[in-house]
Amino acid sequence: MTDKDSIEASETEAEGASPPPTPEGYNDPYQFEYSKLPLTLTGIVLTIVFTVVYGWLLIQLQGPEALFFVFEVEDEEGISMGFDLIRMAVPLVVAFLTVAVVHELLHGVVFQRYGYDVNYGVWWRFGAVYAAVFHQFHSREHNLRVGIAPLVIFTALCLPLLAVPCPLVATSALFALVLNTAGSVGDLYALWRFYRMPQGTVFYDINMNDMYVFEPLNAD
Repeated sequence: MTDKDSIEASETEAEGASPPPTPEGYNDPYQFEYSKLPLTLTGIVLTIVFTVVYGWLLIQLQGPEALFFVFEVEDEEGISMGFDLIRMAVPLVVAFLTVAVVHELLHGVVFQRYGYDVNYGVWWRFGAVYAAVFHQFHSREHNLRVGIAPLVIFTALCLPLLAVPCPLVATSALFALVLNTAGSVGDLYALWRFYRMPQGTVFYDINMNDMYVFEPLNAD
């Protein structure tokens, strides 16, 4: 039996919330887990850092007046900068909704490109949108491409929008870039872990909490 046939046979036998039988030629599975607290703290740091980075780039392209959510206040001591929270809310909400949907859609499109059946939904426990391939073996090599796709594609699409001479568009692009980059921290962590695994490794998702890793026997 080939590895592919063995994987398909094990997938067929899988039931309920249990991992499938170990395919021939693979080690018994272990569960993949995210380091939630370090990733959350890293996401906060990245939000601050990339707000500065993309904000600086926007100013270089269009000048400080392009920052739609910033206003000037003149008092006896001179001019100070502040935030117009009401005007900031529109591009922030637009960016948040766009990133939440498009980020996961890009994951799903790449999964579908490789022939997987993709489940889309909302993980209400964390208020997050997801694209996942439940109860299917999916390969390390495919996951490397799936994981990096939203960061690369979204950044490539939104960066040019910083040069659009419309404050609403430019500021929405700024927020979208920051949210997508900081929100990719979990993807980047997974990519780092996946890259260190041997070629031929496969994954099996039971649900949003339970993902199992099957590494091939005698892997280098």
